[in-house]
Amino acid sequence: MDIRRIKVPTALVWSTPTTVTKTDRPYLKDGNLTTWLASLKPAEREQLADKNRVVTEALFNDRVILDRVEGEWAHVFVTRQSSRQERRGYPGWIPLTQLTTSDEELDYPTTTVRLAHPVTQLLDENKQPLMDLPLGTILPTTGQDSEWIQVVTPLGHGWITAAAATLGVEGADDGSRLLTLGKQFLDTPYLWGGITPQGFDCSGLIYALHRALGYMIPRDAQDQFANGYPVAPEALAIGDLVFFAREHGTGEIHHVGLYAGSGKMLHAPKPGEAVQLVSMTATGLAPEYAGARRFWQ
Repeated sequence: MDIRRIKVPTALVWSTPTTVTKTDRPYLKDGNLTTWLASLKPAEREQLADKNRVVTEALFNDRVILDRVEGEWAHVFVTRQSSRQERRGYPGWIPLTQLTTSDEELDYPTTTVRLAHPVTQLLDENKQPLMDLPLGTILPTTGQDSEWIQVVTPLGHGWITAAAATLGVEGADDGSRLLTLGKQFLDTPYLWGGITPQGFDCSGLIYALHRALGYMIPRDAQDQFANGYPVAPEALAIGDLVFFAREHGTGEIHHVGLYAGSGKMLHAPKPGEAVQLVSMTATGLAPEYAGARRFWQ
């Protein structure tokens, strides 16, 4: 089994290389998601969803199983994102330039650290700025003091501040903490396939919040619905997932939100809009309610 790692802060995972446009080519070369997002016109953002151009994202240091190489592209399975499509992980295409050439395991055991802030600066071995990493990035550690954590990355040894691994939100339970963390991302633009604070789709927001708290849940809404613990309407609690389906709630799951109490939910609605906290009945989704699931308990 050929294992590689992501070596850019956030790698877009494409449905097929043929969906790439001229606008996307600079990102393929430098991996700069911020610049790419700024270059997209509203219509191009919508096409990401309408044409299913991007299927998900993978984070720095995430492991992928290399399935095959075609030209400058690799077909991979993202192992930290479970999917009904493939038991090995979420399938898609990533440019070879955004992957390591191997996966070198350390000769000694290490612990891992999970980045718990929207953005964390990664420093190189000499503590010089290297790149900004998104929420949920997971890195092996080789040492720590009160101020710094030494990490191992696909680019070599580096440093992050100790505070970067501290969640920084409080709550009576993890359900409340999920909501408090999620509220930090109100007004974050919708991005089809997005799982980072630079842009979320509906299930990507849910996946990212759970990942930040250490819950590795499925990536897509249908899989989240199929795998979570069922919750009756009268037992709904803050942090539960609320799902909506076609055919008046009996068909295919097409949307998910995070229950916020008092009949409200936090969700990433659709292209052109942003993460919002709304009444479930005010969205027009109420007739499509399909049920609730829980992962945090």
